[in-house]
Amino acid sequence: MSLRIATFNVENLFTRPLAMDHDQAPGGQAAIDDHAELNRIISKTVYDASDKARLIALDEVYGFSALNPPQNSLVQLNKVRGHLYSRSRAGVVTVVANGRADWTGWFFLLSTDITWEATFNTGRVIAEVNADIQVCIEVENRPTLVRFNEQVLGAKFSRAYPHVMVLDGNDERGIDVGIMSRFPIHSIRSHVDDRNGNGERTFSRDCPEYLIELPGGGELLVLPNHFKSKRGGNSPSVQARRKAQADRAHAIAKDALAATPLVLIAGDLNDTPNTPLFTSLWQDGFVDVSDHPSYPTDRPGTFDTGTAANKIDYLIMSSGLREKLTGTGIERRGSYHPHTWVPFDTVTKPADEASDHHLVWGDYSI
Repeated sequence: MSLRIATFNVENLFTRPLAMDHDQAPGGQAAIDDHAELNRIISKTVYDASDKARLIALDEVYGFSALNPPQNSLVQLNKVRGHLYSRSRAGVVTVVANGRADWTGWFFLLSTDITWEATFNTGRVIAEVNADIQVCIEVENRPTLVRFNEQVLGAKFSRAYPHVMVLDGNDERGIDVGIMSRFPIHSIRSHVDDRNGNGERTFSRDCPEYLIELPGGGELLVLPNHFKSKRGGNSPSVQARRKAQADRAHAIAKDALAATPLVLIAGDLNDTPNTPLFTSLWQDGFVDVSDHPSYPTDRPGTFDTGTAANKIDYLIMSSGLREKLTGTGIERRGSYHPHTWVPFDTVTKPADEASDHHLVWGDYSI
């Protein structure tokens, strides 16, 4: 049986946090960082003086406490019960909640709609490759992926998948990993609560295990992943997080070999193959599809213009799966770089791009 597996960072399907729009830089990154800090603070049992001072300082930036908060602020406050802020008639703002139990609510990033052209081209990339198993990175949630599968892949390209799954992960922005399969998903296991030695959750999203039934009785285990991004900096703590994710993903994949020899880590790992952070990924016989002679060598990258420094998307195979690999490739035509390659005729400008990532695929004889 011939089996095609692919991974693609779709950069959301219908909506995306406005702060993640490249046009918002550097203010967008500041909003992403502030959003994360705000939600860390309000999750505390008790808010101390420094917490309250920081909440007030960020209120000055985003106007959370205003009677009519700005509707275009990149970070918004959703208040369900009680009060976090109070504003006097003189305009003096105070934090009246003393801890998490005093109110119910959260901060969220303002979202914007993805253009239909970009969503259509995302579907076109996936339909063109027509993988039997398609890993999707940066999808909002399962209902959204189902909607995309039915209304875009199905209605526009007649390529809908019968099995679609997303497990909500640790990213509050709606940046999850999902999978679409032509074969049944036999079992699912989440690692959303795995923690590092310092108590921090290991995975930025999740490292779910999808055990897929193959025709003939075989099984394939797929581990979609999206490691910690360099966006906003690549500090030692960020690198340590990415290394911990690589180490843990490999450990899960290695343990899975007891159940099936066909194991795959797939997705956007946000670093290049030669980084010391990924040493564990290449142990115990695991290799990327770039190990195959059919993999493009002129532009091995999977992001932006495809240079080697932009090789950040992977299909990392167990030795049992590598033995069955017959060919591989990169579908770039959904990305707009007309001086480097010819894009699809529906990709006429950067705003039409399916993604600034490229789809990576591998063919297997199972």
